[in-house]
Amino acid sequence: MQQVTQAAIQQVAQQVQAEVVQAGVANGYIDIVQPLPGQPSQIFLRFPGNVFRVLNNPNPQTHNQVQEAFAFGHQVIGVWDSGSQQILRSIQIRKI
Repeated sequence: MQQVTQAAIQQVAQQVQAEVVQAGVANGYIDIVQPLPGQPSQIFLRFPGNVFRVLNNPNPQTHNQVQEAFAFGHQVIGVWDSGSQQILRSIQIRKI
């Protein structure tokens, strides 16, 4: 049993190490603030090459911050990992 557990832990550790965190500056967004029943609230960020990535279930503050950032010309940066490139891990806003 211990060998099976060790093997599973090693496999998970290798997968985590293989994932690379990536980021990009978004040039557009779609904000779904009132989704269909049973669907999550979502923010889609558009990146160069017309690639969209999604943040599921953002809090109301995140919705407001993304809207304001695009309205005032601030940088909106999406962070994702190589294992699931379509799903955002976080959104960062830079006011420069």
